[in-house]
Amino acid sequence: MIRNMFQYISGTVKIKVSGAMPEKFINLCVIQNIPLWGLTKNSKGLFVCMSLEHFFSIRPLVRQSKNQIKVVGYSGLPFLTRKVKRRKMMVIGAAVCLLVLNTLVSYIWFIDITGAKSIPVQRIREIVYESGLKPGVLKDTIPIKQIENQIAVTIPEVAWVGISFTGIHAVVEVVEKTMQKTQDKAPANIVAQKDGVITEIIPLTGQSIVKKGDTVKKGDLLIKGISYEGPVDMPETAKVPPQLIRANGIIKARVWYESYGESELVTTIYERTGQQEIGVALRIGQQEFLLKKVEEKPERLVEVEVFNKKLSWWRNHDLAVESIISTYHELKSKKVEIGIEEAKEQGKIKALTALQSLIPETAHVLSRNIEVLQMPEKNLVRVKVSVETVEDIGEIVNITTKYDSNIQ
Repeated sequence: MIRNMFQYISGTVKIKVSGAMPEKFINLCVIQNIPLWGLTKNSKGLFVCMSLEHFFSIRPLVRQSKNQIKVVGYSGLPFLTRKVKRRKMMVIGAAVCLLVLNTLVSYIWFIDITGAKSIPVQRIREIVYESGLKPGVLKDTIPIKQIENQIAVTIPEVAWVGISFTGIHAVVEVVEKTMQKTQDKAPANIVAQKDGVITEIIPLTGQSIVKKGDTVKKGDLLIKGISYEGPVDMPETAKVPPQLIRANGIIKARVWYESYGESELVTTIYERTGQQEIGVALRIGQQEFLLKKVEEKPERLVEVEVFNKKLSWWRNHDLAVESIISTYHELKSKKVEIGIEEAKEQGKIKALTALQSLIPETAHVLSRNIEVLQMPEKNLVRVKVSVETVEDIGEIVNITTKYDSNIQ
């Protein structure tokens, strides 16, 4: 390693020795104690490396050996210094560039706010700006602790806030408090949220309006949010007027669902041909500039993939700048034929998928019936799926007026 460093400082010259006896030149250099290394020989000639200092003293040896030499390469500090002297303006420009960059990274140019879920980011940004942290501010002049305290005091929903610097970015990280949900104690009734037949009703608070076996429709009153204080057998004149309360209870009912799924025996699918065109646009704020346009032809089938990418320097800036790359894939149509059984299976899957969004996860499925319907269209298979469940159909509805409670 020390030897390589010395060779770099002194400079190295690689020469090509050509002539009748290039080996004689090598022998003469060895006799004169001239260090040589990197000796190679091929069909083009003999190549050897030596220091720049010894290169200027080999002319007598070249004449004595009756050979010719040619410089084919050089490296080291002397040659680098020579290049630098020739390009003074480039060196000055590089130095100025480094100085400017070093100055720029001493300032904050972008502010990132992370961790805010329910708290509006703009609200935090306004407090940060007012407290002295905004683009173009010198890092050393930013009162970090003061800004953190200001955010925590101004926004009660914040449990913790921290500010850190990453290059020219200031990262404001907030942790929100876990706010306990306030329990609604307003007077309310329980009504049916869907049609069904009551299988079980247990009023915990309030007065039951229906009983087991009753058929109810969506919106029917099930448990009234009303309470009578005192024994039921009290005289009418001694009874306390009924009080509005929040009804609570368990109401389970049998509910029926139906859904349909269709599938064609012969369908048309579209495949990509491999031909594609690319359109490019630039969006600055609300303005969009088309850089490369793709001509749209009504008779041509295409599938468009759009890729939006915000420019890194503008990712967290108020003025959004992004590139929009649209890839137009050419399509070709193709007829695909499936069997009756496969069509039935596809129709059943579609019908069951539609029912999944209607049946709650807590519902208990009693039965499931799948029926293939006769259709006049020969190319169409329709499947009907019927499901019977037992589930809680109660829905709490606040009493907004005295008439909602049906007291009178």
